[in-house]
Amino acid sequence: MTRVRSVLFALLALVFIASWPGASVRAVLLELTAPELPKEIAGREGVLDVVVTTKEEGTPIAKARVRAFAILDGRAHSAGEATSDETGRATLKDLPQAEHWIVAEAEGRARASQMVVIVAGARRLDLVLGPEHAIDVEVKTEDGGHVANAEIEVRGSDPFPVGGRSDADGNAHVGRLGEGPYTVVVRAPGYEEVTRRRIPEGEKLVVTLGKQGALVVKVLAEDGAPAPSARVLVASPTLWPARVAETGPEGTVRIAGLPSGTYTLRATKGTLVSPIEIGVPINKSEEKEVELRLGPGLSIVARIVDATTDDGVPNAKVSLAENGISPFPLEGVTDKAGRIVLGPIAPGPSSLSARADGFVPKSAVRIDEDPKGEVKVALMRGGVLLGKVTDARGYAVDGATIRVVGTDIEGMPIDEDPQRSSFRDAHFAATVGGPPALIPAGELGVMPGPVPPIPHGPPSGASALPFAQQQGQRAAEEPWVTGRDGMFRASPVTPGRVRAYVRHPQYVEAMSDVVVLAPEKEARVDVVLQRGGNVEGKVVDAKGRRVANALVTALATHGSFERVTRTGTDGSFAFAAVPDHITLLVSPPADAQHDEDPSVIAARVEIDVPEAGKKTIEIVLPEPRPSLLVKVTGDRGMPVDAAQVSAVSLDPREALRVTAFTDARGEAQLRDAKGIALRVEVRAPGRAARIVVTTPETQRLDVALGTAESVTGEITTKRREPIEGAEVTLNTETGVRHARTNKDGVYTLMDVAPGPARLRVRALGRAPAAKEITIEERSGRRPTEVARIELLEEGIIEGIVVDGRGDPVPGARVAKDAVPTYLPVGAPLVGMAMADAKGRFKLTELAEGMIALEAYAADVGRARRENVKVNAGRTTDGVKIVIARGEPGSKEPMATGGVAVTLGETTPGLEGPEVIIVAVSENSEAERAGLLVHDIVLEVGGVKPTSIVDARARLSGPVHDDVVVKVRRSERVLSFRVSREAVRR
Repeated sequence: MTRVRSVLFALLALVFIASWPGASVRAVLLELTAPELPKEIAGREGVLDVVVTTKEEGTPIAKARVRAFAILDGRAHSAGEATSDETGRATLKDLPQAEHWIVAEAEGRARASQMVVIVAGARRLDLVLGPEHAIDVEVKTEDGGHVANAEIEVRGSDPFPVGGRSDADGNAHVGRLGEGPYTVVVRAPGYEEVTRRRIPEGEKLVVTLGKQGALVVKVLAEDGAPAPSARVLVASPTLWPARVAETGPEGTVRIAGLPSGTYTLRATKGTLVSPIEIGVPINKSEEKEVELRLGPGLSIVARIVDATTDDGVPNAKVSLAENGISPFPLEGVTDKAGRIVLGPIAPGPSSLSARADGFVPKSAVRIDEDPKGEVKVALMRGGVLLGKVTDARGYAVDGATIRVVGTDIEGMPIDEDPQRSSFRDAHFAATVGGPPALIPAGELGVMPGPVPPIPHGPPSGASALPFAQQQGQRAAEEPWVTGRDGMFRASPVTPGRVRAYVRHPQYVEAMSDVVVLAPEKEARVDVVLQRGGNVEGKVVDAKGRRVANALVTALATHGSFERVTRTGTDGSFAFAAVPDHITLLVSPPADAQHDEDPSVIAARVEIDVPEAGKKTIEIVLPEPRPSLLVKVTGDRGMPVDAAQVSAVSLDPREALRVTAFTDARGEAQLRDAKGIALRVEVRAPGRAARIVVTTPETQRLDVALGTAESVTGEITTKRREPIEGAEVTLNTETGVRHARTNKDGVYTLMDVAPGPARLRVRALGRAPAAKEITIEERSGRRPTEVARIELLEEGIIEGIVVDGRGDPVPGARVAKDAVPTYLPVGAPLVGMAMADAKGRFKLTELAEGMIALEAYAADVGRARRENVKVNAGRTTDGVKIVIARGEPGSKEPMATGGVAVTLGETTPGLEGPEVIIVAVSENSEAERAGLLVHDIVLEVGGVKPTSIVDARARLSGPVHDDVVVKVRRSERVLSFRVSREAVRR
């Protein structure tokens, strides 16, 4: 299962290389550091007696260093430190009631770590330190020279890395390690970073570092002459903010010290600017020449105004980006009249973003290729969300942090807190003055390397400080935190349908009910936090041996709770303040045969946790299943190299997702895949993708890939005029393909498999069209030609959505025929309209004729308006849709995971009605998995649903967790494994 984690492991957030007391240069160790506990954290009543002993005889270890790191709101804080006495006992006092990592170290011993939940009162913890293991590393250059002072980071069974530095001869001895194998990372200024995995213990590792690359950039004027004193901007995914250098007398500059990767370049001189050169690849030790040619640029005059008064907004922060997104945005601050001039940029479309104190930010305001006059951007004032947070007894909760989530009046997601604003302000402050300059050296403007990359720290996204504070600046915004009376005030908040998302380290996170927030208005919510329970457990293998460094994820069955940790050196893990029902997922650590892969789920356990109580559990990882051999062949049985083979389990009890690539023999091994039913998808460039379903009895899978087919066609108006830029979507059983028409209205979809498919076409200002087609098998010799599709001029409907009392329903979704109940968080509203703050909506891209409209608002209800006439090229206004309140709203929090499909029922038959899929949200996990409209749902998670409500409940669950859905499509029965995602109702 592919999961992108924003916080993988909090304690790895703040680390630096520092000398261990009394150690030589060859024994530099990685020091674990974290900020102190915030002063507002109360309830420091925990006492932990840690007894440290040897693994061999169990004898006490004196003078062991024992530290406690409290995990609060996903961040690590230093909570206490003590040294063990002659009996091996170290006492940590005044610990907060939360999850803690306890780390013990002693000279000559391997470091030990364990995670525990601290509660009020005293408890004992035993930590066993095994004998020290070590690894020797030698760092060399490509010509055989020594690399001194290289940083070496070694990760073994302990969740925390241990570091060292090489001496003058390039040698380093890194000790205090647990058992291998090890992952070793070596870094040195001016050299490429190198990672070596699965290094066995006892072998000396020799690492050869290659020099970093360089760019030699030549800038030419309009007439082709060299352009001296031109500014050259360079950026990459690892180089932020962009850097700038100046060309010498020959119009050339050399930028050295660049890690391998792709770079983006541009040149400017006065009002002249070059097009952006994207994706310039640099390999290790490579010096690449690039030529940039200057041309006339243009400047954008913008005025930022108050949407209510039309007055200029001074000191607004404005960003200008070409083509909607640019590695070289231009940024500035408006004057007293709210005006600003930004440029030069290359001719073409661009967009403006603006924000100001007290106003709601506005992003991606499109600017024409050649704007006439100034561009006006209107900012709407924000609202204020007030609330009170109490516990189940009615007592105020102090120190709870607040985020505001929801949907704005344009249907876009809201996720706001002051720390995000601080990050944006720090980003703006770092770039508003322009890119930092590289210092030239020599006649040709040679740049000394290495170029400073994006700051690494903190890895895993678990910093305890806002970005601005990490950069030595004061955060611009105070956090939204409850006071002693439990009250909070969040401002400014984007108007729309919003909730307060409340977190506190000693309570289960919770969300408020939905409230409608209007501009410059206040709304009030009340949130009750439950104490929750604690979970402590161990992960062991099938032989009872404890598994260190395994990845453990806790997911709420209902709610947005999600936490990730690793098992300690004894296989232990712990979670504090969890909901009453959670799912635990365990991914195995790296071993001698496999790298760590979070998508591999070795165990899945659902548990109930008593409120204010503790649940202890042992999770046993099953013996690894054998790998399944897959052989992929092409024409005449020849092996296909580098084919991608992806498999998902169709057994609801197994959460396997695995991907492998074929070798030169056309063979790939699917890890742990033998012995279960699978849905296997095989793809290769130039080949038609295939999907194969296996059974538990399958011992080997042979897949023959035919030559890929293609589809082409033409999109025009009724007058046969070509439509450029129309969006073409092709749905097939092997996936979704997208394309756009060229200036002649022609589209081509490549690498598709033969068989039935559905074609959908959309274009701005036109009514969409859909067509069922059959992709013919032609061995790739010529494409399947689809008959010309004519898009007629769109009809538009404008109206208002109100409730039974005549009050507007802001945020209501309106669509032709049916409105999807669930949409993926952040997904655009395709084929729908969203009612604004006054309940008004504008629905476009409608075909001429009589249609039915449906309006839906969560927690309000659903209503239809029949027989609405649409006229091509005209607007029908005054349409009113009344939603009678009364349909029960979902009690699930907004971020609950689910499958973004809308369900209906068929006409009752002999066995009653069947559940049918009536809508699949575009760009959702459901669409990517292969679910289609009109599929009849037979089973969800191995159980036949009894109703729509039952099916919906089974499709909901923890975000990132999987569910197996069996459907009937025509005369076939198909099974799919769908990853639940965050959805909004």
